[in-house]
Amino acid sequence: MNVVFIVNPRSAGGATGQAMERIGELARAAFDEVDVRETERPEHAIELAAACGGADLVVSVGGDGTANEVVNGLARLEASERPALGVLPAGTGCDLVKSIGMPRDLEEAVAVLRDGERRPTDWMVVGFDRAGVPAERICINVAGFGMNGEVVMRANQSSKRFGGKATFALATARTALAWKSPVASMEWDGPDGPGSWEGRLSSVFVANGHYCGGGMWVGRGGRMDDGSAEMTLLPELPLPRTIIGAPRLYSGTIGKVQGVVTARISQLRARCDEREVLIDIDGEQPGRLPLDLRVERHAVHLVGRWGG
Repeated sequence: MNVVFIVNPRSAGGATGQAMERIGELARAAFDEVDVRETERPEHAIELAAACGGADLVVSVGGDGTANEVVNGLARLEASERPALGVLPAGTGCDLVKSIGMPRDLEEAVAVLRDGERRPTDWMVVGFDRAGVPAERICINVAGFGMNGEVVMRANQSSKRFGGKATFALATARTALAWKSPVASMEWDGPDGPGSWEGRLSSVFVANGHYCGGGMWVGRGGRMDDGSAEMTLLPELPLPRTIIGAPRLYSGTIGKVQGVVTARISQLRARCDEREVLIDIDGEQPGRLPLDLRVERHAVHLVGRWGG
């Protein structure tokens, strides 16, 4: 098996770089042909993954942002040349791996990469505005916009020295204190039928996977291979209801809060003419509304210990 490991040595505050020798040893013990490539700058993993046509497996070694770059590189390849995708958790934010049962222990994770199920998996194609220019990016886990876009911006600007969950919790608290809900409009379609909404917006999550933001369970009950995503729309809510409902983001029950809208969708369009609204794609903050999202079914084979 020909396997390429794309490693972000700066992830987890540089801890991934310090573990490079161990990662290389485990990889070469598990696979016949191993090529380890290190990223040198932002979006370098996109270029490295796009050059992996014909490989059997490409493994992202880092956090959710590294995985997103690798996925966007694979998207540049023809489907027939596209390798399977694996994720070795080694970053501050590792929400994607929770959905696919990847253990955090490196030796156990490499064993799953070797022996785990390769499941045809969806991804989402997200169009948005980047500094006045239309742009597009692939999302494998969770996309969103509103307050969560601001949270991701703050989290990525922080030192992340306290780990993923604490970093996102602190960024959420700071954003909530300053947030002013804009009026936004949305239209969607999917297995639950068409829908629309307009009003003062807090956050929207669109989950192909299950988790984001250091453990928020926004995709409970969904699957990564069914051609749809789980949308959770949080409108502006009274402060008491917001405080009481906040823990439900982590228990997967936020949809039970009065006023929250949930739906299974395959397409979504959103805009806000009032002010800039930032978007979030797999824990990265690449641009702002307007947004045009669609689910692309069975776009890549993803290796995991599914249900584990």
